Amino acid sequence: MRFKGTTVLFLVFVVLGAFVYFTEFRGKEEKAKQEETKKRLFPGEAKDISEITLEYEGRTVNAVRKGEKTWEITNPAGLEPDSETWEQMATSFPLIEKDDAVATQKTDLAPYGLDKPAVKVTAKLKSGSSQSVLFGNENPRKTFNYAKRGDTDEVFLSASTWSSNFKKSLTDLRNKRVLDFETDSIDAVRISAAGKPDIEIQKSGMDWLIKKPQEARADNGEVSGFLSSIQFSRTSAFAGDDIDAKASGLDTPAVRITLHDQKANADKVLLFGKSPEKDKYYAKDSARMPIFILGMEIYEKTQQSLFGWRDKSVVKLENSGSGIDEIEILKGTEKLVLKKAGSDWTLADGKKAQSGKVSDMLTALESGRATQILDTPASLGSYGLDRPRVSANLRQGGKDLESVKFGRESSNPAGVYLKASGAAVMIVGKELYDKFDVKMSDLVETQSSPAQPSK
Repeated sequence: MRFKGTTVLFLVFVVLGAFVYFTEFRGKEEKAKQEETKKRLFPGEAKDISEITLEYEGRTVNAVRKGEKTWEITNPAGLEPDSETWEQMATSFPLIEKDDAVATQKTDLAPYGLDKPAVKVTAKLKSGSSQSVLFGNENPRKTFNYAKRGDTDEVFLSASTWSSNFKKSLTDLRNKRVLDFETDSIDAVRISAAGKPDIEIQKSGMDWLIKKPQEARADNGEVSGFLSSIQFSRTSAFAGDDIDAKASGLDTPAVRITLHDQKANADKVLLFGKSPEKDKYYAKDSARMPIFILGMEIYEKTQQSLFGWRDKSVVKLENSGSGIDEIEILKGTEKLVLKKAGSDWTLADGKKAQSGKVSDMLTALESGRATQILDTPASLGSYGLDRPRVSANLRQGGKDLESVKFGRESSNPAGVYLKASGAAVMIVGKELYDKFDVKMSDLVETQSSPAQPSK
């Protein structure tokens, strides 16, 4: 009987809980939604809007929907739209809310800034009807705008966030994208800059290779970063109608960047002309009409030397050198051999080495970058590499994987001459040399003395 009573009490609690939920919480949610709907200025959804017109500062800008989320500016004609911005306005329009009424009868609109509204927004619906709203001055606390519908006399308050959604400059409404492409689709980059040799870089698998003016490995991060800076670049201003190709210097561009889009099987070309002001340049997509103004980031990148585009890695170790199981360091007549046993490193006499220091050596070598590369070096003796101060041979399973030799110090740029596999001689920071300029006593793991029993 006690079990039966407990079950009945449980069912009562469930029923009461459901009642409270539907009457209190769910009821409040429904009521809040109803209140929010009541505050909406217009019914409908963004998809119902086929045309938007903005009127402000004596200017009229109009755009019509051409697809689900694509738009076309019809006034002024010939301008490419920023479809995302127009779609955001279409989304915002049906959500505009009105707050307290300020005047319900016909009144002088001047005190509210509605005789010359900051912006008038008109949305034409697919049904053929139109709806419009005027936004005027801000209220004294600058939290609301005075507003009114185009077809009524009532003046009311509307949160300032709504008007800000439609206060757009002509630049805001235009396509500000510099060049339309996806980074993953680009398989070749050509840079032609006045007074400099052309640079051509091609993709090979996951890597980039420099083909001109000489063949060398490219710095993957440098090339990818350059492409991303163009892909995501947006202009902040367009040139005036009085600026043509000649006035902008784009008839004989100072820089031409050509990206080959393998997916589209077409070239995407960005041109740079004259500088209208400090740190800014006229530029254009060769396939489009507008001349826009860009900052200096992309332009400056095209002015760097070939060395800036090169892979400056000292060595390439697979899996960051995790497969290396032997390191031989030669210093004059001294030879130091380190062998890996499991996760530990041991010296030739069987003593355990400080694994952290050995790992630091390999990490420093893998992350090391040249500050200068001499592709056609003089004799090795010129750099102290005929009799290197320190050499390091890296092996795996008894097979030589890589060898590096450190020569004398360089003064300009400061560092140490180094030669790895290949013909080039590099200059690297002295800190890399210091990692390998070691003695056995520097690497052997010291045994801590056992604690003495207290007397």
